[in-house]
Amino acid sequence: MCLSLLGCAGGSSLLSDVVVGVASERLGRRGDAVDSAPLNPAFRYLRVEVAGRPPALLVLGYVDAHHQGEIEVWYSARGEVIKLQGGRIVATAGLETDWRAVRFEQAPPMWPEALDHSTTFEFERTRDVMPGHRFGIREQVSLRTWRGSPPAGLPAVLAPTSGAALQWFQETTPETAQLPLAPAWYAVGMRDGQRSVVYSEQCLSPALCLRLAKWPVQVGL
Repeated sequence: MCLSLLGCAGGSSLLSDVVVGVASERLGRRGDAVDSAPLNPAFRYLRVEVAGRPPALLVLGYVDAHHQGEIEVWYSARGEVIKLQGGRIVATAGLETDWRAVRFEQAPPMWPEALDHSTTFEFERTRDVMPGHRFGIREQVSLRTWRGSPPAGLPAVLAPTSGAALQWFQETTPETAQLPLAPAWYAVGMRDGQRSVVYSEQCLSPALCLRLAKWPVQVGL
């Protein structure tokens, strides 16, 4: 399997292709096969879903040290890669739209201690996007604690009662941005003895939005 970002993911295969491969290779069926698939306790999993498509399970390959926070490198059976830093997507490979690299002028605050209910935190993000060779896209991002109801349309694996038990945050970019995106959502809960992002909704383009959940879902504060 491919473990390195940008060097190994072949072509632009769709995320939906990944789950078809995983389901057929391991269980011989589609549909809810991923959610019911037996898990190897030696690995950590990330459930990834695109609206209207079956979900896929990615496996944590390794963790890279970084001065702004560790970067988790998740990969699929066919070489798709998603890198997460503090729950945020900072690089992808093998998707229809890829963020080849994300850079922060100032590191966003850690979850959730750095924010209170009256604070909005502004930071600058620079990203490189493919296809189209759109490099150096700079945009201001506003992060705030969300005190309302969880976002509508949560996946069934994250029941409404579970969503209400998490602490939610929202990130937005100006509508005048070069490539405006829908707001990103982050849900912070307790996992493996630490408070961290356990679920998020993040868009790589207006047409490609991902739902990411540490799998299996564990809800607690």
